[in-house]
Amino acid sequence: MRRRQFARALMALLGAGIPGRGRAAGAEGVSSWVVLYEQALTALAGDDVAAAVEAVARAARRAPPNHPYILYAQVRAAVRAGRLDQAFGVLGLLAEKGIAADVLISPSFEAMRDDPRWPEWQEKLQALVAPVARSVVAFRLNEPDFFPEAMTYDRGSRRFLIGSLYKRKVVVVDEVTGRAADYATFREAGFFGVRGLEADNRRGALYVLSSGGPEMQAYAAADEGQSYLHRLQLSSGRQVTRTAPPVVAGGHQLDEIVQAPDGALYMTDARAGVIYRWRPGTKALDPFVRIGAELRPTGLTWSGDGRALYVAHLEGVSRVALATRTVEPVGHPPSVTLVGFDGLESHRGDLIGIQNGLPGLSRVVRLRLTPDGLNVRQLEVLDANLPDHDVPTTGVVVGDGFYYIANSQLRRFTAPGVPAPLDTLQKPVIRRVNLAS
Repeated sequence: MRRRQFARALMALLGAGIPGRGRAAGAEGVSSWVVLYEQALTALAGDDVAAAVEAVARAARRAPPNHPYILYAQVRAAVRAGRLDQAFGVLGLLAEKGIAADVLISPSFEAMRDDPRWPEWQEKLQALVAPVARSVVAFRLNEPDFFPEAMTYDRGSRRFLIGSLYKRKVVVVDEVTGRAADYATFREAGFFGVRGLEADNRRGALYVLSSGGPEMQAYAAADEGQSYLHRLQLSSGRQVTRTAPPVVAGGHQLDEIVQAPDGALYMTDARAGVIYRWRPGTKALDPFVRIGAELRPTGLTWSGDGRALYVAHLEGVSRVALATRTVEPVGHPPSVTLVGFDGLESHRGDLIGIQNGLPGLSRVVRLRLTPDGLNVRQLEVLDANLPDHDVPTTGVVVGDGFYYIANSQLRRFTAPGVPAPLDTLQKPVIRRVNLAS
């Protein structure tokens, strides 16, 4: 996700959402660090250096300690102010978390690259952005302007289903031949940009989350905040129902979806900051727990025992106990960062996630958890910084393989609803990581 885009949305949506029973990740009293962070970004883009430094300092005082987004802003502010000792010191904290950001290439950090200390730092940072390849290309789609953002697997027919943000449709891809064909489009189903997919073989249904946004074809400002859960017949793609969340100030962006064995669906709403639940036979989405609109919850997956959900948000990853609806942050060593996740999946008690939320952060990782599921004991990089990576997003576990979208190309828009010229775009690549190795 683009940092400024989500920060603006968060600022507009503070206070929206529906109260839940659990304790939200990040107390309400400190949630305004997101607003301050947005103000800091605006100040950094301006000419007043002193104002930029002060704005970043205000954000840092309210944010969680050593939050990577804040550390990155602090490095930029220190460089702007000519405080290179401070800039290198904060860069060290960022590098300890495995993040090089865009310090190697961005004009914002040219003064650091001219400093006599730079050669040593250059070696450290280049090691952080070096490619790591554990995957192979599984298949490609033949539509460069597809802009994929959602993916699921139909185990009955051995087909992948992939959703397009821009073209507002779902395609089906045969696992054996790799051939793709349109499955359902906005003309029949009234999709906005497709953000979430879940195939239900037992009930013969495909569930689709669509949301209005600037990455979709024929975008209009009135589409912002509109979102639906679509139920389609899995065998044919025919729409059966279309359900909107309850009306709230600020609107909705249904984003990720998972299904329980009893058929209940859980889905994140990145604008309202809520996890909604839908039960078979009902006609409404019910608020299950509030995470917080300021935290923009996105990725969602199950715990290994099926008793809890893991949700990714701006402050990291939290565990939601189904029985009590309590929300607890997942702990981690100082050298690990749990921010910037777009997609989350589970595999044999581990979490598989894709991080893309900061410049220079483009990787697939495995989070090995402690037995209680409340702490990360190890982060293992599976794929990182590959030549075909261009905002990798989400994926799906099939057996011991993790199939993921390597190049969503979500930053390649020239204006709302207007993608870059077709000849500058690449065909979408789906990669497969062997999780058994």
